[in-house]
Amino acid sequence: MTAGRHWGIAAGLGLAVFAAGRATAHQAARGWPAYDGREWVQFAPREKQAYVAGFLAGGALADAERVAAGDSAQLHRGVDSLYRAGALRFGFGHMVYANQLDEFYWWDNHIPVPLYLALRDVNRRLKRQEP
Repeated sequence: MTAGRHWGIAAGLGLAVFAAGRATAHQAARGWPAYDGREWVQFAPREKQAYVAGFLAGGALADAERVAAGDSAQLHRGVDSLYRAGALRFGFGHMVYANQLDEFYWWDNHIPVPLYLALRDVNRRLKRQEP
């Protein structure tokens, strides 16, 4: 192989590594507050379920801390009590929210809406439909 060919291969590999690094850096820069429909439509079904379940767990913990701040046992009882009473702010099942988000992000103009705001909007709409 000639020196020019070695340089061309090295330059090509360098560009590929640079491009991969840029792609990874962009992904790393988008933390959960920036997740929107672009991430949602790329999630596999189990990832969607896991995302929403984590969101609901965080919301339930925040709800319980408002009424039963204390140790883990008190918070566990608080979440359980609010859940049984139907008093959680996000009171529907994770599959309900995941399906509603699929419908929400079906519309192209909704793609830039952050996931946490989309979940809030979906929740408000679901609560208005409750009897």
